[in-house]
Amino acid sequence: MKIPKLYETEETSLEDKMIYQKWELPHVGFYWLIAEYDPNNRLAFGYANLNDDEMAEWGYINIDELEENDAVPVDDWKPVKFGEIER
Repeated sequence: MKIPKLYETEETSLEDKMIYQKWELPHVGFYWLIAEYDPNNRLAFGYANLNDDEMAEWGYINIDELEENDAVPVDDWKPVKFGEIER
């Protein structure tokens, strides 16, 4: 399934946004959920949780920075609405 481009789903509520990828640093509990993506700039829009629900937020995510910090995509991730994800 193709990830929508940046701003393509901005009319969709956050709870209803489809999450197409999950990246994680499992040994520290950090994860990033990707809803939109610009492949030219390797910039995504999604939800970041740095092992603290109170510090979690929606925003822009640089895929190069994730890779530089050894985050990895979850291989068996299936697209799902954000509101249906167990967090």
